[in-house]
Amino acid sequence: MKRILIALLATLITPFVLAAGPQGGPPGGTLSDAEADTLAFMREEEKLARDVYLVLLDEWGDFVFANIAHSESRHMATMLTQLDRYRLDDPVPSDAIGDFSDPALTALFLEQTARGRASREEAFHVGAYVEELDIRDLRIAIAGTDETPLVKAYENLLIGAHNHLRAFVANIEALGTEYRAQVLDQADVDSILGVGGPPSGQGFQINPGLTDAWFDPNTKGQGFFISVYGDLQMVFLAWFTFDTERPPEDVSADLGDPGHRWLTAQGPYFGAQAELEVTLTAGGVFESPTPGAVNELYGSIVLQFENCNAGTVIFDLPDIGRVGAIPIQRIAPDHAAHCQQLNEASR
Repeated sequence: MKRILIALLATLITPFVLAAGPQGGPPGGTLSDAEADTLAFMREEEKLARDVYLVLLDEWGDFVFANIAHSESRHMATMLTQLDRYRLDDPVPSDAIGDFSDPALTALFLEQTARGRASREEAFHVGAYVEELDIRDLRIAIAGTDETPLVKAYENLLIGAHNHLRAFVANIEALGTEYRAQVLDQADVDSILGVGGPPSGQGFQINPGLTDAWFDPNTKGQGFFISVYGDLQMVFLAWFTFDTERPPEDVSADLGDPGHRWLTAQGPYFGAQAELEVTLTAGGVFESPTPGAVNELYGSIVLQFENCNAGTVIFDLPDIGRVGAIPIQRIAPDHAAHCQQLNEASR
């Protein structure tokens, strides 16, 4: 079963990691040597996290490793997009597990996978260690650049690392062990975990009761269908919107409005947040199997919920140079009570 899980995950991950290459979005400025080195390192450090979790998934079969490895593959793709944006070479020698150009990361991979094979609890501690390391290095990366696209990319990864740390610590504490910081200061880790008073949204758990139609009342004719799959800890999102500019008046379409646009996204959730890969599907024809539609990675979304009735879609679409946040609410409140019941039951 563990072999099946890792094979399935590899099938899901690889196309997105490799597809990100040509999608750099609008060209960025010129990075300093230090900024370029940091970006290259972060690309490989995200691969380190993914590779470690795939090995530990194979060893223990816990789905938390599958979900977070999937997220790390998106983080790898995000860093590759930035490398392309700034016209830099990819330092990753291949997609093979454990293959790094940085000898220090190779050594760390061997050290942490050996440690994680010792016991299931130790494997969760390895996951938490890698996320603390990532948080530290992402903070350094953010402080070391003033390039807005790069800062936004690092900040999105930092949100994910916080979520991943919480997920691993939750598994450790479920085994009856109190978690102690391994890289960061204990007070820093406690703040991330929400010890002493959770920030907005923390304490709320994404659950299938959020499956519904959502929208921003300020943008008529646009919105989202969101589906939550509790057994898989995955979210699927369909985004219905319009192009960034209205098409010329003489442009027509056989079906629908020429300005209609839709995107889909999917990915794992942890606590109140989900990390989603945005996919653009193009090339098809209405009710026809040919020509076949083509999917390509188009960006990323961090989906946050404050409660059963309110959330935020934080998007990054590098091909069109758009980043932003959309507040969302349910179109109708029918399923809110079910969501609240599920959230109470999860505590």
